[in-house]
Amino acid sequence: MSLLSHASDLELGHPIMLLAMSGWVDAASVGTDTAERIADGGDVVAAFEPDALFDYRSSRPTLHFSDGDLTDIVWPRLEIIHRTIDGVELLIAAGNEPDFRWQELTREFVELTQRYNVSKFVTLGAVPAPVPHTRPVRVVCTTSDPELLRDGDEVMPEELVVPGAAVSVLRQGVADAGVPAIGYWAQVPHYLQNPFYSGVLGLIERVGGQVGVRFPIGDLAVEASAQLEQIDADLAERDDARQYVERLELMQDERPELVTPFQEVPSADEIGAEVEKFLRSTDDDT
Repeated sequence: MSLLSHASDLELGHPIMLLAMSGWVDAASVGTDTAERIADGGDVVAAFEPDALFDYRSSRPTLHFSDGDLTDIVWPRLEIIHRTIDGVELLIAAGNEPDFRWQELTREFVELTQRYNVSKFVTLGAVPAPVPHTRPVRVVCTTSDPELLRDGDEVMPEELVVPGAAVSVLRQGVADAGVPAIGYWAQVPHYLQNPFYSGVLGLIERVGGQVGVRFPIGDLAVEASAQLEQIDADLAERDDARQYVERLELMQDERPELVTPFQEVPSADEIGAEVEKFLRSTDDDT
């Protein structure tokens, strides 16, 4: 039984497919926000059956009320949108990370890449990290095909064992089927909630370089700047939070090796201990 509720017979050339899902690798909704902005104005060509993929107790639908009346129910979703930008055909798959049937879903995605003649598969995501919002957003990538790397791409350097994410499982399945695949991951300050516009900007830039498109961003840069100013204003009223961010700044500026992609976020005490250790070593050298 197919997991698809419908799929268009649209004939495409060799589109690039992008994929982003909610979940632990969508910190501050940066990956899904990026995908939705890129997909804006496109047409849905395929959608998956939510009853087959989601546990509604963990991925609950959103209820909208107006004047005491239930007016709308928004169910968790996973759909694929077609859009052409600057002559480049894109298929943007975005939605909630499924609770069930990941391996079967992987097979469905492989079949869809074959149906639509997908030439490249790109995943988008973000991970919480002990980084300050006051520094440029770092985006790292993972790929089994070095030929996909573009100028400025930073490959995740170390070996890691981390909890699984559906976007990575699907990407590996598609890559094993012969479609070149690469994933981009923005590091997001772990103390921020969604949305984080600077992270979206950083991810859009890297993905644009990969697919050869300069994505329209509208007022996103203005929104990002205003958001950073608001965060600074909020921190100015909280000495403990401001001091914590200053510790993160010191770590990133002076000990960047302590901040690695996908690492477990340290506690404030752990960061403080590392900073104090660094300061002691600096004093010893003087």
